[in-house]
Amino acid sequence: MHTYNYLLTTLFIFYASLAYATPESSLKLTSQDAVALALQKNQSLQAARSAINEAGAYSQYAGRLDNPELNLGYASDRAFNDEGEQSYSIGFEQRFPITNRLKRLKNVSAIEVKLAEAELLNQQRLLIRDVEGSMALIASLDKQLSLLSGMIRLQEEFAAFMEKRIDAGEASTLALNQVRVALFSVKQEIENRTKERNRALGDLRSLLGLEPDRELEVLADSVQMPTLPEMEAFNLDDLKQHPEYQLRALLADIAQEQTNLAKASRWADIAVEIFFEEEKSVDEPDGLGRDRFFGIGVSIPLPLRSNYRGEVEASRFREKQIYHEMNAMSLQLQNDAEALRSNAAAAYKQASTYKESALKLVEQNHKDINAAYAAGLVDLGEVFRVQEQHLNIQTAQLDLWHELEQILIEWRAATARNLSTHSIGDLSNETK
Repeated sequence: MHTYNYLLTTLFIFYASLAYATPESSLKLTSQDAVALALQKNQSLQAARSAINEAGAYSQYAGRLDNPELNLGYASDRAFNDEGEQSYSIGFEQRFPITNRLKRLKNVSAIEVKLAEAELLNQQRLLIRDVEGSMALIASLDKQLSLLSGMIRLQEEFAAFMEKRIDAGEASTLALNQVRVALFSVKQEIENRTKERNRALGDLRSLLGLEPDRELEVLADSVQMPTLPEMEAFNLDDLKQHPEYQLRALLADIAQEQTNLAKASRWADIAVEIFFEEEKSVDEPDGLGRDRFFGIGVSIPLPLRSNYRGEVEASRFREKQIYHEMNAMSLQLQNDAEALRSNAAAAYKQASTYKESALKLVEQNHKDINAAYAAGLVDLGEVFRVQEQHLNIQTAQLDLWHELEQILIEWRAATARNLSTHSIGDLSNETK
């Protein structure tokens, strides 16, 4: 399964790379292509991958002994008796911990590597959410702009129709002004939706790691769902696999190791020295004599004035604090997932009911008004009004489906199921 996911990920990234390298002026992306490209090109994600390498480099050299020290010594009686007495010494000193301090340092460093990997995975989760949300928003805005453009054409035709009726003395300018006000309102709505689309497109470019002048064509479409996708409950096993939970759990592990490290730091390192010494001294009645020594020395620090107790207590309080934060975050993740799950069911019911009631009613009304107009029972103005109502209902229906789509995107991110959906678990070790 691990190899299968890796192959899928490689294919996604390869496809996205081809799309990115295409010399066309417009980059055409589906939602899946956009996610794959973002996982490859997003600069924040690149920084997180570098952080893993940085933590790995520190871990490789953590927990090692300090460098040995070279001790040199020279003494002479020239300033006093000046009898030619001298002494030379050379020695090597190495410090050794008498506790498991180095092991604790190594453990902390190894956990920090896992922490960087969990942080990368969590950033991938959030990046997928943002990319999918941007793609869905742009697709929905494109559909809305298309409907609003149709409404503009309808209002302009209606205005032209009202002008003819005014010329014929069959209508007043008041009705025409109302149409023009409605036309102005729709045009303003188009401007607002266009600005919103531009902002979403700029955000998407940043997520994908693209330059501002790179043209993008979103191929995603806002689809009406025949059934609500299955949304399993977010249980304890899911929680333990969640990147944000793993981040807190690793921080708790680090806090525990730092408490143990504070305890191990009670005793400072002992120093062991191996030395050679040569001494020239006056030996009556023979004069100067030469003596040589080879020895070993040990220096043991005494913990008489150590502040380790304060460090240990502070570490224990930090450990408890992180555990409380982890529990709070766990509750928030579970509650958010359940709330989104409930909102998805409610939004789907609302959109489906709207489709079955309001939209069907307006469509039937649209057919009836066309038949009535053909029979000469109503004038063309009534037909235009029903058509406008139909477009308004379609726009509202589109908003409901987009709301449901965004809730599903948020739910997949909140439960971290979007990671398995896009098969990106193996990307934690990517460096480029």
